[in-house]
Order: sequence, then structure tokens, then C-alpha cells
Amino acid sequence: MMDCLHSMAPKDEELLRLALDDEPLPWDVEEHLEQCSICQQRLARYKYVETFLIAKLYRSQCPDATKLNFFCAGLLPPDERVDIAKHIARCPLCAEEIVDIQRVLNDFDASSPAASLSFPLPTVQRIIASLVPWQPQLVTRGELPQSSWPRQYRAESLNISLHLSRASTGETMLLGLFTSVNPNESIEFFEGVPVDLYGASDPLIDQGGNDSKDEKVVVPVMSGQVDDLGNLVFKAVPMGKYVMIIRLPDTELVIKDLSIAHDY
Repeated sequence: MMDCLHSMAPKDEELLRLALDDEPLPWDVEEHLEQCSICQQRLARYKYVETFLIAKLYRSQCPDATKLNFFCAGLLPPDERVDIAKHIARCPLCAEEIVDIQRVLNDFDASSPAASLSFPLPTVQRIIASLVPWQPQLVTRGELPQSSWPRQYRAESLNISLHLSRASTGETMLLGLFTSVNPNESIEFFEGVPVDLYGASDPLIDQGGNDSKDEKVVVPVMSGQVDDLGNLVFKAVPMGKYVMIIRLPDTELVIKDLSIAHDY
């Protein structure tokens, strides 16, 4: 491809910004582009490369729509849930799709014929976390003054510390910290682990496990994941009673009787 030697010819960087971001050229450069076939060919080349790359690479690593729907419905094996949760954390497009899917599931008419369909969930080990007496600590700014908080739970080698805190907007946040007494399990072991918050009266919780063949899909009230520091944050948690399910690759850890009230 030939280069244009005219003094008003757009630079490669200018053509690239025009092709990718539709960034306008200076008026005199744009006037030259309208009259110069060589520069028009240069611009067409950049646009072709962009189209080719989008066709080949755009969302090539994203899960398909079926897997995203199964993820929201809790129908994937634990290892696939972890992989998709990690992908969602760094992909805003998939994160936006997850929000849309969860909105549809939340608005799903339970009286419709499709709502009566049952789905077999993957069989995994379910462990109920035990409440550990919490040692008295100083109350930091933003902590809610409730005698039942903070809480410490133990499930096998995993320690889960749960706190209630108040955001600057006045909304209640549920904060979690995950650690392990097993020296072979580092903080990175928990990164990306999905955590779901269910209403305490949900059928999935009442059945106490995944053994029933007639178990129906239950959509969590809120969903999140553990970050690279072992932290978990649920923002703007409505008052109510909840059950938390931590979905490790081969095990589901259940924390029951989480009562959140907004009485300050």
C-alpha cells in the first residue's frame, strides 16, 4: 500500500483512531482525505482489519448464552461455576448479560407451565458451617450495633468471618473474609469461588441438599464471588433472613440463620 506524501495527509495514528473510535480528523486533514484516493485506501485498510479482528476474536473466550443461563440457574457443575465466575469478574459484557438473565429469572411467572419443570442438579457434598463464639472486639466506624454481629463460622478447614457494615448511602453491606487453617490452602484457593445468598424459606434450603430428584431451580436473592484477598461483599442487602451457600469445586458450604435487620 502506497503512502501519501501530501503535507495534509493524515498520520497512521489519526486514521486508526478514526477507524476504531470514529474520532474526527482536523478539518484540513479531513478535506484532504475526501479528495485523496491513496488516503481513502489507507483508511479502508484499517477498517477492514478492525472488522476482521472483531469477527475472529470478539468474545471468543466468553461462555455461550446457554452456559450463562445454566450458571444463573445453578445447573452447572461446581468447577464450571468457578471458571465462569472468574470470567464474569473481568468481562463487563458477560457481567451485563448475567444481570439481564437474573432479572428475567426474578420476574419469571411461577404460575406458568414452565415454572413447574424440575431440573436435576449436580450432586455435591453439602456441609453445614458451625457458628463459633466470637471474641469481643472494638467496634469500628460504620459497624452496625447489633449484638449478634460479627459472626465467625467454621466448616472443615475453612474459617468464614461475617460482618455487617453501613455504606455511605446508609445501605447495609454484608462483608465476608475467608481463611483456612490448612497450610496447603492459600488465599488464591478461594479466589473466584461463587457465593449465593438465598431467602431462608427457599425450597432449595428447606430440602437441605441436592438429593431430591424433584428439586426445583431456586434463584438466589444475591450472588457474588470471593476476590483475590479472600473478601466477599454483598451491597445493599435487604432486611430479612438468609442462607448463604459457598460453592467450592466439590463441596457446598451452607451458613444458616443469617438474620439482617435495619434497626440502628
